[in-house]
Amino acid sequence: MWGIPGTSPELLHMLVGERLDNGFSMYHDIYDNTAPLSALVFWLIDVLAGRSFLAYRLTAMGLLLLQALLLNTTLNRHNVYATKDYLPALLYLVLGSISFELNMLTPLLIGNTFVILSLPYIITLSREGFDNNRLFVGGFMLGLAALSYLPMALFLLVGAFAIIFFASRTFRSMLLMLCGFLFPYAMLITYYLYTNTTQEFLELHLLRPWHLSVAFLRPPIDVAKLMAVPAVVLLLSLLSVASLPQRLVFQVKFQQLMWVWLLTSLLVIFTRDEISVATFILVLPPVAYFSEFFFNSSRKMWLLNLVMLLVLASVLVLRYRLVLGINRFLLLDESPLLLPARQLPMRGTTVLVLGDDIGYYTQNTPVTPYLNWELAQRHFGRLSEYQAGFDIYQNFQKEMPAYIVDQSNLMPELQYKLPAIFGRYGPTDTAGIYQLSK
Repeated sequence: MWGIPGTSPELLHMLVGERLDNGFSMYHDIYDNTAPLSALVFWLIDVLAGRSFLAYRLTAMGLLLLQALLLNTTLNRHNVYATKDYLPALLYLVLGSISFELNMLTPLLIGNTFVILSLPYIITLSREGFDNNRLFVGGFMLGLAALSYLPMALFLLVGAFAIIFFASRTFRSMLLMLCGFLFPYAMLITYYLYTNTTQEFLELHLLRPWHLSVAFLRPPIDVAKLMAVPAVVLLLSLLSVASLPQRLVFQVKFQQLMWVWLLTSLLVIFTRDEISVATFILVLPPVAYFSEFFFNSSRKMWLLNLVMLLVLASVLVLRYRLVLGINRFLLLDESPLLLPARQLPMRGTTVLVLGDDIGYYTQNTPVTPYLNWELAQRHFGRLSEYQAGFDIYQNFQKEMPAYIVDQSNLMPELQYKLPAIFGRYGPTDTAGIYQLSK
């Protein structure tokens, strides 16, 4: 709201929503690995607000507030603590405001909402003939989380341990939850079967190889600085848990479940393709849960209030460091995420970028399915194969961009192998940019 420029991840999500709003289908006409349910959310925002960074961030802030209230309501309703209060929701929102990245609308944020929604269903004390449908609903919510961001399917581990801790008939309950998890996928695959896009869905989304390498979107030291405050709160809270008095069996089991949640969140975070501050949204629920044990401990009240004030002050300083003019001391660099501020040689026209720089789409419209350059390599990375050349030809027959930005130096080879399409493009005054001749 204070003039922070847009980011590349947000722009990519906007472009997906825009292409869907223009009548193109996911995976068949849009080569991107955005999960189906997240793509649906981006489409709805484009229908209502178009390209609007403000709309995306207001939606993200609304989801963050919803998550905090849902989690706190679940904790209070099931008497997880000795007393009922809204301290976990407060910590959730304060720590969730430590960086603007946590207020970006991402598939992780969307999926995290469904994981929190599943919590009251998977901790059901199931008995034969009673409330069995609740486990199905819990699995269904976890399925929607995976449909928002595929690696969140790992939260089935949380559901499995919840059944082990709380359910009376473990194997039967496990099957019930698994059926609920698979149900949205069965519906989705049925849709793709009818639209003849099952192969693209499997190739571009469902069966993509798992990445076990850690790649940071911004310098790791910056991520560490911003996440130091939540890490300290978590550490103090976990140390307080060790000194707890004897509690109810349900409360002990719930605490064990939140340990599983914390470990699963870290597993999802550090097996992502890319890591930034936004990915740590997954650890906010367990951090908020464990924080209650520190701030409601038997320590002196002035000490607890002092820690809370320090946490709040640290969040305010980190969040508003640019406004306060103190970033020169903190040395936090957000430029790897932000869209570059530059004058584009073309505006208000159709463009295709043969490379990773989607900044050219800021004031232009993308055409052809090649939105994600990594996934576009299934064609442009195999120009020596006839099938890849034929697929490129078919896609360009449907849509011809007015400009091609060649960042990979592929145009000479493309003009030689597909002259009927790329022979119609000539170089402009700007190196690497080709214009369609009339």
